[in-house]
Amino acid sequence: MNLSATNTYQRLLIASAIISLLLVFWGLGSIDLISLNEGRRALAIKEMFESGNWLLPTLNGELYLTKPPLLYWISLMISSLVGAVNEWTLRLPSAFAALITLWMTYRYTLNRFGAWPALFSVQILMANLGFAMLARRVEIEMLLTALCVGAVFSALKYLDQPAKRGWIYLSYVLLALAVLTKGPVALLFVTLPLIVAAVWTKDSQVRQTLTHYKGWILFFIVALSWYLVVSLQLGFDIWSTIAKRDMLEKMQAEEVAKPLLSYLGWIMVDFLLLVALLLIRSRELLGTFKAKNDLKVLLCAVVVPLLVFSLFSNKHAKYLLPIYPLVTIILGVQLAKLFDKSKQPLKKLILTLSILLPLILACFYMFVESRVFAYRTSAFAQINDWEKTITPNTLYTYGKTDSRIIYYAYTPIKTIEPNALKGFLDEKKSFLLLVEDDEASNLQLLAGCKVKEFKPYLKKKKSLVVFGFGDACPQLNHY
Repeated sequence: MNLSATNTYQRLLIASAIISLLLVFWGLGSIDLISLNEGRRALAIKEMFESGNWLLPTLNGELYLTKPPLLYWISLMISSLVGAVNEWTLRLPSAFAALITLWMTYRYTLNRFGAWPALFSVQILMANLGFAMLARRVEIEMLLTALCVGAVFSALKYLDQPAKRGWIYLSYVLLALAVLTKGPVALLFVTLPLIVAAVWTKDSQVRQTLTHYKGWILFFIVALSWYLVVSLQLGFDIWSTIAKRDMLEKMQAEEVAKPLLSYLGWIMVDFLLLVALLLIRSRELLGTFKAKNDLKVLLCAVVVPLLVFSLFSNKHAKYLLPIYPLVTIILGVQLAKLFDKSKQPLKKLILTLSILLPLILACFYMFVESRVFAYRTSAFAQINDWEKTITPNTLYTYGKTDSRIIYYAYTPIKTIEPNALKGFLDEKKSFLLLVEDDEASNLQLLAGCKVKEFKPYLKKKKSLVVFGFGDACPQLNHY
């Protein structure tokens, strides 16, 4: 690398670092909770913060053990320092996890492949639509990604330097923390690829990463700690119901089945079709990654989860986020080869796009996102203001309720299932009922009055209707 190239590289590296900070931190708390999953995580954290019970998560007062609590704990620690739960404290763990993932991707690629592949890898990752979005959401996937990628990189570091046993211990601890983030599914991103790689390479060193008994002891101590304490308090049979609902039904449910190749489509979209780089001299690229056993492990860490998750009926693009940093390494290596063999005009185009794409994405989140998605969140503040005018403990929601409504509620909101509503009507109770517009027509004849309507609500043409029953109508008929 000549002096001119070195100066160019340093400027691009500094610019990429600045863009990464803007991408993950700018305006992080300036927009209300956007997605249903953000609402679930945020509500669980808020209720743990208010109750002081950090062991047992709840959702609208009901026990919620579907996901382990590591993300909740990190958010709670930040919220405790600040003294409140808000969008900023909720999203900060994902932002830091994204930044750490970018740093790990850069450091590994730099040490293994060199400067330009490292720079291109993080630039491609920053420009990834799914990665950028989840870096700014109250979701567990970004924390899971940082921990799984860290576990894989630590295992690869151990393969490179087996005398330094600290790397294998770190790998097992990070894997255990990943299990505390999303459960045993984390093993599909780390342990299963290592098993496949051990069979493929027949390398004793790869096998040793799987049979390191001290590492497994550390893993079980960390990974099972929360599960054991909960089991001792609630009984071990609590997990059978959760496993059936959250794992088996998601893998087998035919009603939500998506096409087998869905993940490939999502990956192409998230990577802005940059995966097409893999088609350029693909045999040469494959040869590069098949030449060394540690790179075979890296390939397995990409391909094995992709194949396994594609077999599940329940598919979501974010589920495969932990393989994205590893995919960007392959793309970064390929782009660096293309860059090295290109003439000056093409090199300038590559360098321009490599900095322009993540910058455009950062500008979207800095200046555009809050306006584009205003219709999703505009009702929350209105509902909160309106709730301050009503009698406490008279407000209910009908059927399944968006967790964001509960999170932003000023007064407690209980849920009425359809069967329980009939009992309320028979007893002639006085109460207010929040109903989404697709159910409103069914309940309008049963209600005494229509108190208020919030629109738009979550969608541009959707509304949230408040019906009054019994004495709730006369006292609020001025709305």
